[in-house]
Amino acid sequence: MFRVMSFVALLSLLALNACNTKTSESDKQAAAATKISIEVLVVDDVPGREMDIDLFDGGPMTKEERLAFMPNGKAPAAVNVFVLKSGDQTYLIDAGFGNAVKDGRIDAGKVDAVFITHAHGDHISGLLKEDSTANFNAAVYISAPESYYWLNADTPNSALQKKIEDVYGNRYKTFAFGDTLVPGVVAIDASGHTPGHTAFLVDMGDKKMLVAGDFLHAAALQFPNPEECARFDMDRDASIKRRIELMQMCIDNNWLIAGIHIPGGFGTVKSNGDGGFEFTPYQ
Repeated sequence: MFRVMSFVALLSLLALNACNTKTSESDKQAAAATKISIEVLVVDDVPGREMDIDLFDGGPMTKEERLAFMPNGKAPAAVNVFVLKSGDQTYLIDAGFGNAVKDGRIDAGKVDAVFITHAHGDHISGLLKEDSTANFNAAVYISAPESYYWLNADTPNSALQKKIEDVYGNRYKTFAFGDTLVPGVVAIDASGHTPGHTAFLVDMGDKKMLVAGDFLHAAALQFPNPEECARFDMDRDASIKRRIELMQMCIDNNWLIAGIHIPGGFGTVKSNGDGGFEFTPYQ
């Protein structure tokens, strides 16, 4: 069984009068009509995934020290896909390898847009089925710096990204950090892991969730030891800086924190008082 956790909330999209004049009754009725119910679902595309200790070779700790946080040299992980349901619209954050589409847990034909954290294969492979769009009719959104980097590089990830751009055509779209992609979803700069790595701040009315992509890979190791890096991090200094910044943002603003490789998807974070952080899965 895959693990699904959800929240339901109302987003109030109230238009402010530019001149700060009194809101008319018709304005109030129009604002009320724009309320959107959002549900966030977490689907693990690769149940049972683990991260191996040998993937972590960046940071101040020795392998022996890492073993204290990764018994038997492994840490529980995941490849999460986040499903956002807003009224009659359905969005995805990342597409994983496409397992959840293949086995019917996600209906690709009902997805209106896919927001990509970054262009590594375990996040975008699910957008393709051979040379087709894996039954997606959705628009695909990726940050402009992420798209530019991979479309101009020469790696297997580049070839995959170029195929996605070609197959999706005018449904392949780029955005800037800070853009509101749809009501309630804002793109946040999380670059470091890759040049245009993106987190998405999801506004659920009385709560916000920061879906922070690959800000970490092994929760058991990297929450308490945020200076530890996986070899996947392209700019390790920037990755460390962003990892700490993103977690502190969640603490300061009382946001939930979510990650593609966090077992269960999301939870709360607080300082452990020793330069690291403590993660609690949301119950």
